Amino acid sequence: MMLKPPLQGILFDFDGLILDTETPIFQAWQDKFQEHGKELLLEDWAEILGKSGKEDGPIEEFLRTINNEDEQQAILDEVSRTELDLVVKKKPLPGAEELIRKAKQKGLTLGIVSSSDQKWVHSHIKRLGLWDYFDHTSCAEEVDQAKPDPALYYLGLNKMNVSPEKVIVLEDSPNGVLAAKRAGLFCIAVPNALTRQLPFFSNGGTPDLILDSLQSFPWDEFMKE
Repeated sequence: MMLKPPLQGILFDFDGLILDTETPIFQAWQDKFQEHGKELLLEDWAEILGKSGKEDGPIEEFLRTINNEDEQQAILDEVSRTELDLVVKKKPLPGAEELIRKAKQKGLTLGIVSSSDQKWVHSHIKRLGLWDYFDHTSCAEEVDQAKPDPALYYLGLNKMNVSPEKVIVLEDSPNGVLAAKRAGLFCIAVPNALTRQLPFFSNGGTPDLILDSLQSFPWDEFMKE
């Protein structure tokens, strides 16, 4: 879809865009694989990156090698604790807070569209002091299929009540970009240290623009009459 400035709304991904949760989670699982003499490759992890937490991919394959169900659960619990310990030390990615605040000052409608569940997204947004800037969130449990299915973006757009050609999506992963493009939305990719290593042009979800960071957001271009 062609964007028609001036911009009226932004739909933000959360994981890897506002807060880099993806690198710590990947590291936690990579370490656990190594403990068991296995290797977790980024190209395998990319299968589930940006998708719902229900998409287990290489984790499910790894757990199948553990015959004891109690041990499987112990691994899941341990990795979850490690993930959280690492994530809570993280600050918002460069430019995220500034962009969110400036967008709100300009009167834009702001939403979060995430393949993570509400508890995860809401708790971190509140912890970061950004909750009051957002008008709504759309999370994994609200739809039957999370990204790369477009359902979450249809939901977010419906909650936003802004014409689609006045909205942009900010995403960090190929699966997220694909979901936004399937929903017919203008999408900017802002890869982080992890997703920068992934191909953004091989799955049919080509971003309309790629930025090095949210600090480079082109306000003058998007807000002109």
